Amino acid sequence: MVDDSIWQICVYGVCVGVVIAVMLGLPPLLGERYWRKPERRSESATAIPYECGIRPTGSAQVRPPVQYYLIAMFFVIFDVEAAYLYAWAVAVPETGWLGFIEVTIFVSILLASLAYLWLTGALDWHAYSRRPKVSRRQEPSVNQSTELYNDRVA
Repeated sequence: MVDDSIWQICVYGVCVGVVIAVMLGLPPLLGERYWRKPERRSESATAIPYECGIRPTGSAQVRPPVQYYLIAMFFVIFDVEAAYLYAWAVAVPETGWLGFIEVTIFVSILLASLAYLWLTGALDWHAYSRRPKVSRRQEPSVNQSTELYNDRVA
């Protein structure tokens, strides 16, 4: 019995190893080899990270607005609570009326929290809720910059 299960684990491990070897070994063999084609090396799209035909514009360091993260957190919170409701729905015959009252309280707390988020403006994406532009700092005068430098050296 024990030898049979060990044998099955070994066969499974060998199958996983073969799948990994095929997935890592086949693309280099079947893909286009740029180093063998000198006419492809001179193309400008070869050095671009994504060869989709569209030249990238701007910086890849894009900062999404804070509201994006707030909505993502709200989604995760309400999604986890939906999982609790699913577990309750499966156990409805065992819980009876007491379970129904408990889930009613739970859903009312969820609705109250959603109403609070709505009323505080956490779900608004209007222009006034976006981060204000950063004003330019004034350059320090010559005396201030030398004083700062002297403080750092000392």
